[in-house]
Amino acid sequence: MKYLKWHLFFSLFLLACEKPPSEALYEFTGNAMTMNYRILIGHPLSLSEQNFVQGAISHVFDDVDAVYNKWNPASELSHLNRLPAEERVRLSPSLEKFFLETQEVVHLTEGKFDPTIETIQQIWRNAFDKNQLPTQDSIAKAHAATGWKLIHFSDHYFWKDSNQTQLDLGGIAKGLAVDLLVEKLKTRFANVFVEWGGEIRTCGEHPDHRPWKIFVSHFGSHDPAKALATIEMHNEAIATSGDYLQNWTIDQVTYSHIIDPKTGKPLIALPSRISSASVRAPTCVLADGLATAAMLFEDLPHAKTWAQELERINPALAFWLVTQDGSTYMTERDSAMLQQ
Repeated sequence: MKYLKWHLFFSLFLLACEKPPSEALYEFTGNAMTMNYRILIGHPLSLSEQNFVQGAISHVFDDVDAVYNKWNPASELSHLNRLPAEERVRLSPSLEKFFLETQEVVHLTEGKFDPTIETIQQIWRNAFDKNQLPTQDSIAKAHAATGWKLIHFSDHYFWKDSNQTQLDLGGIAKGLAVDLLVEKLKTRFANVFVEWGGEIRTCGEHPDHRPWKIFVSHFGSHDPAKALATIEMHNEAIATSGDYLQNWTIDQVTYSHIIDPKTGKPLIALPSRISSASVRAPTCVLADGLATAAMLFEDLPHAKTWAQELERINPALAFWLVTQDGSTYMTERDSAMLQQ
């Protein structure tokens, strides 16, 4: 891949607690778009099977770079970002399908997850690089170009209402890459574990005939003893969003890298704010988007109410939420399991 920069706006800290591979656990590691990946296959592999896995890894990351990576100026997404208002362009089948998946996440999060924030992100990022705040006028103009309702896709075509509207899929395309890898690998192997940049999805079981296990870190700590939870994975995915890696303090106010699409402004560090949100879901795309959205609630009670409603609608979902002052919420069934 020629373009390897993928800006990590949504900091992910899901740490695998699987031990180094035995003869029955084959491991593939590497780095793609500045983030490490780790893939475990729960079977001994022949040379042709090893080549299949390596080919699948290269194919998926090349596709993600060519279609979804805003940092690659030749990607399909970059072409859409440069598109003038009202000009229609035909979408690739993969990007059209992904837009439909993304739209579902936008609706589930009531617009808290919105990939059209790229223009407003650029405004704040450029100002923070100069240790200052953007002007109110620049914020207002960029915010006016933000909103999922400003983009359209129908009958295989895409268009947008504003020249300035741009998409950043980084907060959900990482999940897509993990999903694509698992879907490819499970056509040949029953037991698969895929992690990229902290996002994880599993298939089958560990070769020791137990579920795959991971722990959810607490405030970015890599110490398993300080883990928020240790959980078992059954053909599921998990993703985390956090505010503890990228932030800026200007005039004694600390701003997060996470932009609220409703206000066009970054989150401000407050004791009541969600500092880390982990979500388990059937796919990494869904887990990724929901984890990002959970960060945008003003406090834990509001985030908890939203999470519990989603859990009621879809019992496959589970949440681990932590505020800056240490208050927590865990999905009730997982909390009970951990206390056993």
